[in-house]
Amino acid sequence: MKKLIRGSWSAGSFDINQFSKGLLLYRNAPLSGGASPAQLVFNRPVRDCLPAHRRAFAPQWQKSAVQLEKQALRARTLRAAHFNLHAHPLPPFSIGDPVVIQNHITKRWSTPGIIVETGPFRDYLIKTPAGRLFRRNRRLLRRHYPATRPAPSVHGPPDSPAPPPLSTSPTPEPPTPDSPAAPAAAAPRRSTRIRNKLNK
Repeated sequence: MKKLIRGSWSAGSFDINQFSKGLLLYRNAPLSGGASPAQLVFNRPVRDCLPAHRRAFAPQWQKSAVQLEKQALRARTLRAAHFNLHAHPLPPFSIGDPVVIQNHITKRWSTPGIIVETGPFRDYLIKTPAGRLFRRNRRLLRRHYPATRPAPSVHGPPDSPAPPPLSTSPTPEPPTPDSPAAPAAAAPRRSTRIRNKLNK
């Protein structure tokens, strides 16, 4: 209907004739069940601006109400089967369960909270750490598993390298007066080549 109103504006003014033609076409357009709004009200289509044979509106060419109801029921069954193809029931929450709320704009699970009340229509009242209360449907909630730090181990972290083993070699004993002294290091040998003096 909004599209009909939007399309009826021309040159900055509302064209009532164009809107009436669009409304007639809308009333004759069949719905998902096979019957148009005009057929549901008058049990026959109405004349519009589209050309049609004069016998197209005869009663013998119109489908019976029982057949139209069967078509509508079959269409609803097919739609339900299509939408339930990948659907599955979500497990309910209890009071005190930690959850995270999905932002309906960014689609991110960003607001943690705790269930404080359960409603009759799969709705829950969630309290955030800041003290705010939100009422959300079950499909916008997900169980939250807060990250916990592991307890420190007595033997240290498992990935830390083991300390190097202590050296078991005996330590050298200091020399005693009775022990022979170690030979002194020899003095460096000097060259015996005679150097030529440069002429000044």
